[in-house]
Amino acid sequence: MSQHQTNDIESQAYDFNRVQSLKLNNFRSYDRLECNFEGCSVVLLGPNGSGKTNILESLSLLSPGRGLRRASYDQFRNFKGPTEWGINAKVLSNNNSSYKISTGISAGRVKGREVKINEKKVLASKALPEIISVSWLTPSMDQIFVESPSSRRKFLDMMCSSLFNNHADLIKSYEKLMRERNILLQENKLDIGWLDTLENQMSEDGVNIALNRVSLINGLNTKLDNDQNPVWPKAFLKIDGIIEEKLLFNDDKSIKNYFAEALFNNRKKDYFSGRTTFGVHKSDLMVSDRNKGIYASQCSTGEQKSLLIGLILTHLNLVAEKSNRYPILLLDEVVAHLDQLRRSALFEQIIETNAQVFMTGTELDLFQGIRNFAEIFSVGMGRLKKIN
Repeated sequence: MSQHQTNDIESQAYDFNRVQSLKLNNFRSYDRLECNFEGCSVVLLGPNGSGKTNILESLSLLSPGRGLRRASYDQFRNFKGPTEWGINAKVLSNNNSSYKISTGISAGRVKGREVKINEKKVLASKALPEIISVSWLTPSMDQIFVESPSSRRKFLDMMCSSLFNNHADLIKSYEKLMRERNILLQENKLDIGWLDTLENQMSEDGVNIALNRVSLINGLNTKLDNDQNPVWPKAFLKIDGIIEEKLLFNDDKSIKNYFAEALFNNRKKDYFSGRTTFGVHKSDLMVSDRNKGIYASQCSTGEQKSLLIGLILTHLNLVAEKSNRYPILLLDEVVAHLDQLRRSALFEQIIETNAQVFMTGTELDLFQGIRNFAEIFSVGMGRLKKIN
């Protein structure tokens, strides 16, 4: 343990989220798995299909939502076993306080996953962000700059959720209100009072979501402006959204009124379309390479990946600066497609931040630059075996 970073963080300036232990029951490829971690970064090695990403996915479920694959809850179970599945983790947070987080689906449960903190049932979107922040980068995100706006919006809101404890709850509330409004319009009950209530609350939640997004983008752009690291291409970020843009020049109250009025005026249109056509659920994250002056979607595949990694690392440092907390970062098969210079830069930044980063890969040689600062496990046959 002495050769690694440890979880003794009392003297650190920041609060570092740490996963100390992880137990999986009937989860994906694991019928049962128990492992302990020292608090430093972790490398999971194994061939494709060995279950490395499944471990990262279980860690991503320590945050609100459906995890890094956004899978349905029935897909998390090991199909050789029963219908229930479970994840149990011990984490350090809030200046070295210890918490037990458990989540899963018990036999007979038909809606959503249950989340408990220290054996007490909680609402995930409210309680988890107070304890732990988790971010991730996966191969499926490599095409995020050329995919649909919804993919970039989910990425934007994932970053916001790490910075603002209320963001996940706001998103959940906004989407629930929008579903209720859509149903009410389709049923054509013309319950004007209830529609007014829904739209007023939607506008309030929507403006708060937009405020978080604008604050995040401003913070990231400021840090990128001052970044002198020559390795990662510098991104410039902008939100393409009516509400977010109006917040740059108007006060919150007037924008809430504008939002509610727009929803009111769109009722007939939304009735025929079957969906809400205006709101912060339509916004898009626009990313460009500030050195080349072109949108990320026009960059090469390699440049897009480097822009994304640089953005993730900048976000990690922004969260630490603004909230005095370093999130846990999950990097799935990231280093395999980096050249030696960028691999070294990535490892140097991980070591410098002292954050707990979980990485996966197939070759040990690719992780030589961080070998003395991380725990390394081989993954296979439903088991983890420590190899350093």
